[in-house]
Amino acid sequence: MSNYEFQLARYDDIFEIVSLYHRIVGTPGCTWTLDYPSKETAENDIRNDWLYTLRKDDKIVAVASVGDFDELSDLQWKPQKPWELARIGVDPSFQKQGIRTRLLRNIIRTAKEKGYDGIRMLVSKTNTAALALYEKNGFERCGEVFRFGIDFYCYQITF
Repeated sequence: MSNYEFQLARYDDIFEIVSLYHRIVGTPGCTWTLDYPSKETAENDIRNDWLYTLRKDDKIVAVASVGDFDELSDLQWKPQKPWELARIGVDPSFQKQGIRTRLLRNIIRTAKEKGYDGIRMLVSKTNTAALALYEKNGFERCGEVFRFGIDFYCYQITF
């Protein structure tokens, strides 16, 4: 049976991560473009220890950026010390295999270990798979916002 490994991304992962970003562009609900997220986005996330990977047999099958971005602090949230989750994606050839749930559970566990009291994020209103994932895993919809030219729902979970 294949093992999965959740870990911080490394600089030598950048090519594989950007390639994964590009494979996700155009999938249902995805708001990304070939210009975003970019190599520079990945480098910044790695530099700040914000980019995590989920590997199967040493291949990156999913990524997520999670950290102290402070991009959402102007909105109303329950957690007082939240981690922000963004740029979460699964390789299209690995979708519908529980990878998103596995990745999300690792993120929640890591947030708790680091002393955060919750996670907050924006989810595109058109991303039905992501909306179902977060609701299935205990996140609550707590608002709506229009940012970056996209209509989003605000989601949060408090520990």
